[in-house]
Amino acid sequence: MKSQSPGISDEEIRKLVIARLRALPSARKISIGADGAFTKEELIDRIEKDDRVGKKIIEVQLSYLQSLKEQRFLEE
Repeated sequence: MKSQSPGISDEEIRKLVIARLRALPSARKISIGADGAFTKEELIDRIEKDDRVGKKIIEVQLSYLQSLKEQRFLEE
């Protein structure tokens, strides 16, 4: 994974995504397409292992945050 912004390391991005996942209710599962549904603990483990699913959840979270930054959700 390449850093998305100057001054923000890959490790900082991983920590941000993990912090966002930790804020989810424990019983919540997140579906990652054909890869299946994962608990927040499973996703955190995947991010820490830097596997394909971990990289995908980071990509999805960064896309979501970028959309918020650009206020796409606030525009009609």
